[in-house]
Amino acid sequence: MISPLLANLFLHVVFDKWLEGQFPDCPFERYADDIIVHVKSKSYALQILKSIRERMARCKLELHPEKTKLVYCKRKGRDKQSKTDVRQFDFLGYTFCRRKVRTKAGKIIPGFGPAISRKSMKRISDECRRLGFHRWVHLDIHGLAAALSAKIRGWLNYYGRFYKSAMQRIFEVINRRIAKWAFNKYKRFKRRKFVGYAQRWLRLIAKDYANIFPHWQHGFTP
Repeated sequence: MISPLLANLFLHVVFDKWLEGQFPDCPFERYADDIIVHVKSKSYALQILKSIRERMARCKLELHPEKTKLVYCKRKGRDKQSKTDVRQFDFLGYTFCRRKVRTKAGKIIPGFGPAISRKSMKRISDECRRLGFHRWVHLDIHGLAAALSAKIRGWLNYYGRFYKSAMQRIFEVINRRIAKWAFNKYKRFKRRKFVGYAQRWLRLIAKDYANIFPHWQHGFTP
């Protein structure tokens, strides 16, 4: 498709080169039409936002009314925030907000960083529902793991780069679906009419085969 490419080239001239020239002290990231600009103070941020609005208007563009906002990135040594300050934002599937970070010296201090967003977790959950792998009863546990490993590894490699522990909830969803697969596959669980027995069986499997699923290898076992 040529349209996204042309749009990217257009924004490179209209925004990237313009901001570098007008505000060289403000680093920024842009992916397609999603942009983050880093500013040292709120007053300066308001000034730059006004300039960006004017620049976009001159180029027949408009900022998204809901996505466009000032976010206070709470970190050690910064001014105290007000109660009305926005404290987090989403970018490329991550939620950036105040979190505890470990310094190179090993000290834990307040910081501002990314972890998988709720929207991304919902998207993964919806993907698992769409796949319906709890019905793949023609496979054994090794076959199921082989069929799912590429997707799970992809989610881990992307969203697990920062604060991997934040993925705990989504892997609980996946483990429950694997337990449901066991419930559907084995008659001994169906006779008891309680998926909890399948979950207990899955915990035993995880002890003996901790490396079978990629997320189990990282400690996200049932």
